Amino acid sequence: MIVISHSKGWKIINQHAHGLLAAMLAYQYDIDLPNEIIVPTLIAIAEHDDGIAETADDKSLTDAGAPRHFMLSNESKKSNLKQQFNVMEIASSKSQLNALLTSMHINFLFGDKEEKDKKLEKFLNDQDINRKRILKDLNIDKKYAERLYRFVEWCDAFSLLICMDEIQPEGRKMEISRSPDGDMNQVFYKGKNEICVEPWVFKNNNFKVFYEYKVVEQLKFNSIEEFNKVFKEIPVQREEFTFSK
Repeated sequence: MIVISHSKGWKIINQHAHGLLAAMLAYQYDIDLPNEIIVPTLIAIAEHDDGIAETADDKSLTDAGAPRHFMLSNESKKSNLKQQFNVMEIASSKSQLNALLTSMHINFLFGDKEEKDKKLEKFLNDQDINRKRILKDLNIDKKYAERLYRFVEWCDAFSLLICMDEIQPEGRKMEISRSPDGDMNQVFYKGKNEICVEPWVFKNNNFKVFYEYKVVEQLKFNSIEEFNKVFKEIPVQREEFTFSK
């Protein structure tokens, strides 16, 4: 979950909603890929953080009982192997390309970590073997696969900047990530919830995106079951953004 302090409590964005926003950005991105490549890639972008019901997962609460932001805990430094196995099973059931890109994303998140337990290390080693097999089966060049994954990572990084409200105010520019072709893009606000990217990488000069969220007014919970029950009863809200060149 993405958890942000709010005047009424906690603003919570599910990772699934963040993935959907990433896919909206990918859909608008001006990249020339054939149908059999772009569709599985869009699905991988949308579902790269799926695999677990966040509001029912024990790790979604801190020791103090507050909703846990996915980046601000010791647990986030370790892989939730159950989630990684689940997301790989989902991706593999769709296509080898989905499995390849999802596996590359897992390796991006956890492959460079210095401290790995034995189960994580074995999982990552198995995934490395799996990626090599898929590249051979699909007859895809490694550089081509890396370009596709940069597309996934760019959309993922940009979506997180938006969801976590990290784009700088007052028109100040900040870097997003490297594009599929290696360019470094910058983002800034042109107005309230009006976003511009330089250089412009999208097909259309204007378009809209959104993510959905909930505001939880209760600050702490005695159990994940209590949190899940309260969360389900809270109405959904939507944050909308306009992109303009």
